[in-house]
Amino acid sequence: MKVKIIITLFTFTLFLTFGSAAHAENLHDYYEDVTESDLKNSMILSPESSMAFINGQRVSAVQPIVKDGRTLVPLRFISEGFGAKVDFNTKEQSITIKYATNTVFLKIGKKNISINGKSSVMDVAASIYNNTTYIPLRYMGEAFNKRVLYLKNADIQPYSLIIIRDVNATAIENLNLIRVFELLYQGKSIVYSDRFMAVIKENGQLLFSNNFNDFKPFVYYEWIEDKNSVRQGNIWFKTEMGNFYLNYAYNTTQEFILYRVEGEEITRVAIEKAQIEAVKTYLNDVYYLMRYGRGIPNPQETSNLKSATFNNGQWSTDYLGMPGFYYGFDTLAKVYDWPITDNGITTFGYQRFGGLSSDERRKTIGIYRIELNGHHHELVTP
Repeated sequence: MKVKIIITLFTFTLFLTFGSAAHAENLHDYYEDVTESDLKNSMILSPESSMAFINGQRVSAVQPIVKDGRTLVPLRFISEGFGAKVDFNTKEQSITIKYATNTVFLKIGKKNISINGKSSVMDVAASIYNNTTYIPLRYMGEAFNKRVLYLKNADIQPYSLIIIRDVNATAIENLNLIRVFELLYQGKSIVYSDRFMAVIKENGQLLFSNNFNDFKPFVYYEWIEDKNSVRQGNIWFKTEMGNFYLNYAYNTTQEFILYRVEGEEITRVAIEKAQIEAVKTYLNDVYYLMRYGRGIPNPQETSNLKSATFNNGQWSTDYLGMPGFYYGFDTLAKVYDWPITDNGITTFGYQRFGGLSSDERRKTIGIYRIELNGHHHELVTP
């Protein structure tokens, strides 16, 4: 909470300094897999836009410019955006910047720049364009001990990106997060995104993409299973709590991601290594069965039946039943129903993992009642 208050006050100060901002959203509202810690002390700009992101907050910006093949950035906007103090000596046409333990000194029209008393020569002299002082991007990074990155992709032009971040804040350079920035700079209305997919809204319709480029309609449709084909992702489940969408990250992590979709409200319920086969809801919780397939890490310590609870804006999951058990499928992969009541979930099960012999495993086969909380079950019918 304290960090949020500090960022809010900092953003408000920027509004007073640079004028009324057209936007004031946090990047986390668009991208699930980025934190305030990842975004701290970072800045994203574009030479083709008057929009910037400071500490993840979207604000109005002074645009960088590209001149003679070099990228020049607004000195005062970036300096004060990082909390530095800027003093301009009109008579001497000199600028002094103080940031943390760094002191930077330069003069308008000169290529020389001094950082903590160490002088170097810039490629381009500090210059004033449209009443704003600009210097080369590289030296701005050196002045603030930042890593700077200029991204220009002809496929998404006319918008290119300038990233200025702390040396260790590598999360900002995540490829899908960069694509989210590109979408925002193109004026796309992002409804939801994470490291697996993006959902945007155009002409009143939701569209989704796993590669953040090619978007298709994102609407519920009933999938009729075909014995001649196998589908692992792009599957919808209709429940009493609403619709759930199963995505499969085939080209990257090969994980299965379950989302709840309630109109334009999208939340990520779970990420699993094993394929999610069925989804049900009971009261306010979500329950799902997995088919092992490739398997999951340490199966002897968990089960393939899980519950998900929504609390404080996040979903948390836990396995149900006894560790090492496999529920809902028999040894020949036949699928069983698994009704849910106040008394628990009743379905077929057996202990598949845990170093049992074939005879010992057969003795565990039966119909079980699995409690809705905790890791307990009871044998109903052997």
